[in-house]
Amino acid sequence: MKVYIRNAIVAALIVALITGLFSYLFRGYFYWGDTLNAAAGTFIIWAFLFPLVYKYTGYCGKEE
Repeated sequence: MKVYIRNAIVAALIVALITGLFSYLFRGYFYWGDTLNAAAGTFIIWAFLFPLVYKYTGYCGKEE
């Protein structure tokens, strides 16, 4: 479970940086709501949904 949380944190940080950059470029100012929403959604997907898919299907993205 630690690996999933660590991966989720890294993914959320990367998405937050990219979203913040594009938010600033397109709007002309930084809007924290977009960044927070994108980071929270990414964290939920990586920390909870990906492990559930693997738990119930046994599929981790590798071709056998």
